[in-house]
Amino acid sequence: MGRSGEIKRPDLPPGRMRELNAALHELHREAGFPSARQMADAVGWGRSTVHNLFARPRLPQYDQFMAVTDHLALRALARRPIGGSQEQALDAISNRLHELWHRAKAEGSVQQTRQPPHSTQQIVLHLNPRNPQVLRDLDDVLHLHHTIRSLCPNLAGQVSPDTGRLLYRLDRDRGDAILRVQTTGPVCLHSLTADYARAVAVERVSWSETGFEGQRVQFLLDANATKATARKGQRSKRVGLQAAEMIAWWVRQASRAGLTTVEVRSRPLRPVIARREARNPTFLQATRLEGLALITDPIALQRAVLSGIGRGRAYGLGLLCLRPADTDVPPGWHAPRELHHKCTRSSGEQRGTTVKGAEPDEVTLRPFAQPNA
Repeated sequence: MGRSGEIKRPDLPPGRMRELNAALHELHREAGFPSARQMADAVGWGRSTVHNLFARPRLPQYDQFMAVTDHLALRALARRPIGGSQEQALDAISNRLHELWHRAKAEGSVQQTRQPPHSTQQIVLHLNPRNPQVLRDLDDVLHLHHTIRSLCPNLAGQVSPDTGRLLYRLDRDRGDAILRVQTTGPVCLHSLTADYARAVAVERVSWSETGFEGQRVQFLLDANATKATARKGQRSKRVGLQAAEMIAWWVRQASRAGLTTVEVRSRPLRPVIARREARNPTFLQATRLEGLALITDPIALQRAVLSGIGRGRAYGLGLLCLRPADTDVPPGWHAPRELHHKCTRSSGEQRGTTVKGAEPDEVTLRPFAQPNA
């Protein structure tokens, strides 16, 4: 059943979000401090999802928030005598929390619009399959993770709305091994061994030129989608999702990322293996999701691109790639041909040669067109 008691409150600055969280915790107290498991069983959400409503310093999803507060209100009203109709008392509590939630959302939207635009870059490396370090990295993703951290020593380990995460993805569907690394900081290619990569391209995205609300985009995401399963007398275990569950998972993630899904396709990828030589190696289920979507919240989309989506982000999953729906260039690994040639020519190298010892010239792209005035 879980342990009843007060859930730890997040550290929030003064404002509407703190008022909303305080009202939620007060209602929890009036309801007798039911455990997260009890509330989850009552409303049909996961235990961690319900716990995060109380403990995370962010605006909760509206449907989850209202489902939990309606349940708490019923428990609170059952514990104390009330004058008048119970339905009227329940409506009063629901309307108050509904208003607090929308005030917190409005305050958050104002703060987000004041944030300065960010930019990020994606480094595309065509790996040399004959290089010993490449062979080692392709065999065990943990080695690949350490190699990528060495490329961005100033950013590795930092996670914030301003810096985002160090994200990457390895594409081996077309025979070649192509690595895409996304970072907001400088990249040090000097850490790579000789002949590690045959060619390098840089693709920079400036957020002042990012997609606008209502624009159709193509998306591509390699994800590790899981769910928690309860085990009697033990901690819950995370298991991979099936095909039908995978689509529902993406629709929820896309909504949080400021996207409305129009079309989505999924296909399984080879599992991601880390610590191969260990007694119990790590296996991560990987699925590729791609399709069409509409941008509904550009700020939320910016954060999703910077921080990634889902689990396994340290092992090459979670990097969201976007392209305008009206372009012939699919989202994914391969930079536009003219971009690749421009990078290699500007550094004095020809296609197929090694780029090592000097960083490639930065190329500014405008992957999203601004709406007509």
